[in-house]
Amino acid sequence: MARRYRLKARGRRQDDNRRRIVEAAYQLHMTIGASRASTSAIARLAGVKRPTVQRHFPDLASLFMACSLHGMQLDPPPDPAAWQRVKDPCDRLRIALCELYPSYRRRRAVYLDMPNFEGVPGLEALWAVQAQQMEGRRRVLAEGWQVSADRRESLIAAVGHAIDFWTWRSLTEGQGLDDEKAALLMTEMVEGITR
Repeated sequence: MARRYRLKARGRRQDDNRRRIVEAAYQLHMTIGASRASTSAIARLAGVKRPTVQRHFPDLASLFMACSLHGMQLDPPPDPAAWQRVKDPCDRLRIALCELYPSYRRRRAVYLDMPNFEGVPGLEALWAVQAQQMEGRRRVLAEGWQVSADRRESLIAAVGHAIDFWTWRSLTEGQGLDDEKAALLMTEMVEGITR
């Protein structure tokens, strides 16, 4: 019985260590970016030793995926299914952007750091999911606009531009707009294509 208890206690300790490592890594990813979050910094913040981090997460991809899942549980991204219930496409886009842009602000450090991880082995599935999410958002937000067939491609491109993180960054950090003004401007831009 004592051995079984020790194994359970050890398992709980390992689970607790893993949780603290993921939380520490997530906190660093959200503040300074994943490329600057060293294993030593993660270990220090989690209150464990560096080898403990490496034992739980032997490669960058496994840690990155665990942090991504943790982040989605804490702060889920806006849900395109909710946008579909909005009949007017202009209102739908404005509502979506008013949800997306603050989300980009909260995840700014992560998005800015993503280009540093393109091509990292093991992250292909994460990039594929992210591309699917963007395509799903664009599809939902491009529905219902009254536009001629020869303007449809422009509409889809404009919607894609409006929902892009780098567009948000340019409008807010480069041009000084707040999230709501940036959302309104992009909605007006897309709406202009339909005229």
